[in-house]
Amino acid sequence: MIVTLAARGFQLIFAAVVLGLSVSLITGFGPTSLGGTKDKMPESALITYGAFCGALGLLVSLIGIAACFVEAIQGIIILALDGLSAFFFAAGGIAFAVKTGVGSCSDDRLNADTYLNKHANLFRPSILKFTNDSSNKDILNEVTSRCRMVQADTAFIWLMFGMVAVTAALSIFGKSGKRGGAIV
Repeated sequence: MIVTLAARGFQLIFAAVVLGLSVSLITGFGPTSLGGTKDKMPESALITYGAFCGALGLLVSLIGIAACFVEAIQGIIILALDGLSAFFFAAGGIAFAVKTGVGSCSDDRLNADTYLNKHANLFRPSILKFTNDSSNKDILNEVTSRCRMVQADTAFIWLMFGMVAVTAALSIFGKSGKRGGAIV
């Protein structure tokens, strides 16, 4: 039970990080009413899905922690929740990994064929944040920051998936290993 509680605790922390990063990315993404359309910005759906994964992770981890103490929700209910959330987390991890690819956020060239330019819509900050007085360095710093946030979001979604897999395995194998103690 202690190992399960520790895994659920890590899952809760990872879910909070994913939710926080995703909400931060959503608020800094910029409104679609200022020239962007959903066709040009499919990445906003990806970031929103990251927030969904974070919220689902919080909910499942809290229910999992409660299940350690309430026997009525142990068993098939927790296994179903873990299985369903593992599916959503794997889908989110795959979607983020495919969309972001592999690259360095620290490339300081804006006008070249770089990782930041290839994923400009994903890392694009809100146009409301910058004025005509903003330098390219300010914009580059914001894009670099958002790039690192997306990469961290991807990593923490995969960590959540790993914790759900661990807790599901503990639920499955923990039930089959019950043995009676020896009377001494």
